[in-house]
Amino acid sequence: MDLTFLKDSFIKNEVDQFVAINLGNCYVKGLVVDGDKVVDYFIEKKEDLSITLKKLLAEKKIPFKNIRISVKNPACLVRYFSFPKMDKKRLVQALFYEMNKLIPFTPEDVYFDYAILEDISLAEVAILLAVAKKEFIDNILESFDGVGLRVGEVNLDSVCLSNLFLNNYQDAKDKNSCILDIGYNFSTMTIINRGIPFLTRDVKFSVKDVFQVIARIKGKPFADIENKMFKSENNGELLKLNQDSISIFCKELKGSFDYFEVNKSEPINKVYLSGGLASAKGIENIFVEALDTEVEILQPFLENNNKINQVFFSKEFDFLRNNFSVLFGLIL
Repeated sequence: MDLTFLKDSFIKNEVDQFVAINLGNCYVKGLVVDGDKVVDYFIEKKEDLSITLKKLLAEKKIPFKNIRISVKNPACLVRYFSFPKMDKKRLVQALFYEMNKLIPFTPEDVYFDYAILEDISLAEVAILLAVAKKEFIDNILESFDGVGLRVGEVNLDSVCLSNLFLNNYQDAKDKNSCILDIGYNFSTMTIINRGIPFLTRDVKFSVKDVFQVIARIKGKPFADIENKMFKSENNGELLKLNQDSISIFCKELKGSFDYFEVNKSEPINKVYLSGGLASAKGIENIFVEALDTEVEILQPFLENNNKINQVFFSKEFDFLRNNFSVLFGLIL
């Protein structure tokens, strides 16, 4: 089984009916794609993956058996580097033998795929290498197989978000941007240098951290805060309680910005926030103050997209929309 990040590097899947699923740490989210239109969505609290999938099937929220999935986990990595030009077969072999220098995993223990981002010179190209530990992926595939679902494509959240950004934000391709995907257990940042991904790394900031700070200050159970933050649109005041912790985190983020500026002699022009916490009113203002940089919420789709069902323009979905950015990148 190949870990697949770009359709061009995979046997093209001719199936025009499929379900895209994002396996988050807290929720399992999905988009239903029928032909050239995104027709429906679902979001389910994550339990044991097999149990969650059975529940979704029982409720008929997964109408098609063909699945694309996206994951984010410490067992998955993305690396960017220059490499000598060579034909595809030799390149795959060379990457495998060079992988020991690039990742902390044994090459035999991972699935990997790559993309050529650009020609650097007559002799070198810029490579995106994505890897995932076999044990992690195989356990996921086993859960899907157990309920009769066929996984045709596996992707990483950070790659999906880069694809989404580069597809939807054409006017940003001549600038330097950072996508910060705030996850439940950890976050991932990707810096894009004038339309070319430059750096992806995990950072120690999470939705869970935010909830724990609020619970401690308010003297309330963690579960109560979690429930309120996920279900209420008016959570801006609670978020402000995390202003100090966000400022501390942004100092770490600035370290990566400085690394980029030293290498490229250019600043980061704008930060784009993604993930469920991006729905919290005023969160971008807190990051603007901490980073002294423009901050915007990453939009999962363009408002004039006529290939999206009206259900995605409802008030109900509007509160959830920032949870689905990865998925809209996955289906591109």
